[in-house]
Amino acid sequence: MKKNIFIILMLLFSKVYSYVNIHPVNFDKNIGGSGEIEEYYLYNGTNTSIKYIFSVEKSKKGKDMTSWVEYYPKTLNLKPGQEGVLKVFIKAPKGSESGEYTTVLGIKEMPVVTEKEIKNKSSTLKILTNLKMEIVGYVGDLKTNLTLKNLVIKKENKKLEFFGKIKNTGNRRGTFSFYLSDSKNKNSFLLGNKRFLINEELDLKEFNQEIKDDIIFKNIKNYNTLLIKENEVTIMKIKI
Repeated sequence: MKKNIFIILMLLFSKVYSYVNIHPVNFDKNIGGSGEIEEYYLYNGTNTSIKYIFSVEKSKKGKDMTSWVEYYPKTLNLKPGQEGVLKVFIKAPKGSESGEYTTVLGIKEMPVVTEKEIKNKSSTLKILTNLKMEIVGYVGDLKTNLTLKNLVIKKENKKLEFFGKIKNTGNRRGTFSFYLSDSKNKNSFLLGNKRFLINEELDLKEFNQEIKDDIIFKNIKNYNTLLIKENEVTIMKIKI
């Protein structure tokens, strides 16, 4: 079941990120002190073996953290249907200025060349995808701050409808998970994940959806709390 969910997530993210099946697609962590690590999961959904070549380069936006980045492995070969992990560690030097820092994570997809193809010289160097993904870390006591306006949630006819707006009024960007939950937070339903830049505002109707499963919708009708989490930590709990 977990593998099926992972594959679905990979397919969804691949539509946005140049068809590279990678998750997550951000960093957004405090790189001060002892630093932070993120694991990026890749999935080869093709019918051929793929070689992934990783790199980092300076972004054109904001303060640069490229020289602080360590990653492993440098390359990765995945067979059809296989998944693998890229580990990225970032630590800011002591005394670094407070603020957000950026770098660009590069991922090249290339077909794996067999020994037979090399001997026969029947294969040419071919890049399938060359993804450039900006990732962001921060130094200092920077915080996100989400503010809700005019929140209304309707649960009728197997549909969830949301009204109102939510805005990040903090001094750094962040990625958040939104859930409907029971009062004891023992049972919950994931509405979706959203990334907010500083001062970015979201119309809550983006969470509108139809729940086709009768049992799931019956449970949701009894959920009376909106939970918002960042890095698996609950930062807001709103009764509805």
